[in-house]
Amino acid sequence: MNENPKILLIDDEVDFTTLLAENLEASGYQVTQINDPREALETARNLQPDICIIDLVMPGMDGGDVVSAIRSDFMLAKTPVLMLTALVEENPDNPGGIQMNGGLPFVSKTSGLDDILKAIQAQLSD
Repeated sequence: MNENPKILLIDDEVDFTTLLAENLEASGYQVTQINDPREALETARNLQPDICIIDLVMPGMDGGDVVSAIRSDFMLAKTPVLMLTALVEENPDNPGGIQMNGGLPFVSKTSGLDDILKAIQAQLSD
């Protein structure tokens, strides 16, 4: 694994991705952000990220579609994925321990940076 893992951050909310990317970069990650989910697969192929962080709800192509595209690409199939969503809040008694249908781990957009970093580390260490 790289000393500074590469994250591909896919979310249609520009302000959110910009803020999260700045915080992740300050924490030692290399972050590429895209705000059009239709660009996700090509960007992921070119970047070969260590992890993809994908918003669940996006116009045109939702996060589940993006995950399916990534999982069906032989070069990216084993890339860890962490879903982001504003639809669900995490259980404070079990932070980062909730999985979505299909076994995908997720973190709430309302989570603090520490919880997001823990969720990323958990996926990178698997």
